[in-house]
Amino acid sequence: MKKILILCDSFPPAFAPRMGYLCKYLPAYGWEPVVVTEDIQQNMFPELAENVDVTRIDYFASSNRIVRKLKFALVFLADLLFDYKENIIGREAQKKIDLHPIKLILVSSYRTFPLKAARKLSRRNQIPYIVDLRDIIEQYGNNEFISKKMTEIRLINDLIASVLKRKLLRQRNKSLRQAAGVTTVSPWHVEILQKYNKNISLIYNGFDSELFIPENIPVEQFRITYTGRIHSFMMQDPSLLFEAVSETSRKGIIQPTTCRIQFYVNESSKKLLEPLVRQYGVTDFVDYFPFVFNTDIPEILNKSSILLLLTNKTSLTGPKGVMTTKFFEYLAVEKPILCIRNDKGCLEAALQETQAGVAANTAEEVADFLLDKYREWGQTGYTRQLSDKKAIMNYSRKKQAEQFISIIESILSFY
Repeated sequence: MKKILILCDSFPPAFAPRMGYLCKYLPAYGWEPVVVTEDIQQNMFPELAENVDVTRIDYFASSNRIVRKLKFALVFLADLLFDYKENIIGREAQKKIDLHPIKLILVSSYRTFPLKAARKLSRRNQIPYIVDLRDIIEQYGNNEFISKKMTEIRLINDLIASVLKRKLLRQRNKSLRQAAGVTTVSPWHVEILQKYNKNISLIYNGFDSELFIPENIPVEQFRITYTGRIHSFMMQDPSLLFEAVSETSRKGIIQPTTCRIQFYVNESSKKLLEPLVRQYGVTDFVDYFPFVFNTDIPEILNKSSILLLLTNKTSLTGPKGVMTTKFFEYLAVEKPILCIRNDKGCLEAALQETQAGVAANTAEEVADFLLDKYREWGQTGYTRQLSDKKAIMNYSRKKQAEQFISIIESILSFY
């Protein structure tokens, strides 16, 4: 069996299962993955790492929370100045190359790490590499590409973000230019990245068709469900939903006893939501739940009446080309999708192609969609979206793996 080295910033944690699902299907095509990654403690996809050769690097190893925070600051500084993380992961990956007859390197990142390590390994060992970018800095309206703030002083954070952004883009673009090929996740991303490498391919994120199967499950409450993080309201704006629910509640059409808005989010997202929920007076409608394992999500989605997709209009200060994994998992269970606000871009186009729901521009459009599905639920106990099944299957993880294999084989034919 041919071996491929996969370098990635995480494998497979709460929000980036793309490489995990690829590894699930690679052996069926004659490829065995060897993975080197950063150790991310939050892992919602443990089964995807089973039977895979995975080396995990914990840059902040300590059982003491304060020590881990101190290490985070030190590693951040060392990485900014000396590419510390890149050097460490590159060293561990070289050990794997020395042990295995690696044919190709695939490096997957949401920002830049560990692209430099892949570039150096490729040059040193004369092995071609492919860059897979799941997210890019340009898609964010502000500094949402930084997951943690270094201080509570905005001016200092903005300065750090500015310096970091310049460095990351310079390093990323150098790696893109030298790569044998590039893959990314939306037409917008292709448009932005093709200026650095013309050999670029679009491979959407997707859903596991073995896990996400549509079911009609009657439930006692009308459930509007959101799963995932909320970075900022400039990136993901739920206000149209709250406005619509507030208005329909005031008219006596819906009430908290029969209609629930369920957020499966982390603590920072909850803290962001709570003031907005109070502002619109819909606190009695909202429930918060922690993240769950991916194997629990299909049942949650199938017991939902509307699946909420939060975004905002594509603009300088809004999201650009973001098509999250949750969107494709929503498609798979064939439940009505409510996308707010309409991004006027990739998500709107995909919703129209699959006939999977509505991308709303106003609270009135949200209310109309909500009440239509509310009536349907009242009659049957569940809702179902008459979507285009053939179009939806183009977004399966198996289809995604086939695309990766095609690109890999094509590149290797030139080496």
